[in-house]
Amino acid sequence: MSGKGEPDASDVAARTNWLAEQLAHHSHLYYNLAAPLLSDSEFDKLWDELKQIDPQHPQLSKVGSDIDPGSRKVDHLFAMRSLDKATSDDEIQHFATETTLEAEAFLSQPKLDGSALSLEYRLGRLVRAATRGSGERGEDVTKNARRIPNIPENLGLKVDAHIRGEVVMPLAIFEVKYREISPNPRNLAAGALRQKHTEKGKASATDLLFQAYDVKFPTAEDRHPDSENPPQMKADSELLEWLSKTGIEPAPWQVHPDAASMISTTIEWKNQRSKYKFEIDGVVFKVDSLAKRELLGMTAHHPRWALAWKFPPEVASTVLLDIDWQTGRTGTVTPVARLAPQMVGGVTVENATLHNVGELDRLGIKIGDKVRLVRR
Repeated sequence: MSGKGEPDASDVAARTNWLAEQLAHHSHLYYNLAAPLLSDSEFDKLWDELKQIDPQHPQLSKVGSDIDPGSRKVDHLFAMRSLDKATSDDEIQHFATETTLEAEAFLSQPKLDGSALSLEYRLGRLVRAATRGSGERGEDVTKNARRIPNIPENLGLKVDAHIRGEVVMPLAIFEVKYREISPNPRNLAAGALRQKHTEKGKASATDLLFQAYDVKFPTAEDRHPDSENPPQMKADSELLEWLSKTGIEPAPWQVHPDAASMISTTIEWKNQRSKYKFEIDGVVFKVDSLAKRELLGMTAHHPRWALAWKFPPEVASTVLLDIDWQTGRTGTVTPVARLAPQMVGGVTVENATLHNVGELDRLGIKIGDKVRLVRR
């Protein structure tokens, strides 16, 4: 059944327009406002439906969202593309053998649930930091990026480089300092990165960390005249090793010879997900050979040489028994749902924060309602 204002699937044209509008709206909430209303799996369902109805729709080739008009804009020298996604072992097998033409080796890193950031170093010194934005153009957040403890001001080499990674908040810090003011660390990380002024009740950039996953070097015509020649590398794993030596911290990585090894690492990450120091929502696989990547190329939306495998959502249903009000140490009053105990993702859940009164009004939730639990 369609929701309020949602056209029925039988009206293909109206349904197509509605799906495109929903994707644009929720991309803006996620990338620009750090205030998503949909889970990743709910967003993916909209995206998959539009792809099925109209595979060539322009919205499917958009990455991120256009940045707010009042923000200082930065054109990315190297576009920050999205990644093709997968949720099954069969899709990993297809990626390893068919999509990538049986590449010799693959590299994996955890898919960090944070905020994408590009660091531009010129002659080894940090000169600019920008969010993903639309993929072609992002928001200048250099001032806040400089406050992130593990982003070095100087690489120790007179080289020009654009380093990409994810800004995340350690869960240990989130639990101690911010649990009462936000539902998840990802929203806090994105907000702290983009805030114009330090505000009470908001997260600080000093509580964030940067985890790198890529580095690109400008061509000779785009480099500073005094820049050293970039290192000559043949593999992504070599680039990550190089980054480690400059003081940049890459997200942990492994090299895999085949699909079986890749599938095995998804099981390992799934098992350690709840104990990991950052929130993760899957594993990213990439062809290790840089030459092979050039051969495989890109689509309008994503590189053919990379795949984001996402953990399956952990979902269960239960009943709302009551709503209590909890006062935190800062005086913030938060509504808390008391639920009929339900096992989800290996954990018995009896309570869930409802964040604030506005969220209660938005949901229109009542005692006795059947509710869905999603463990994220």
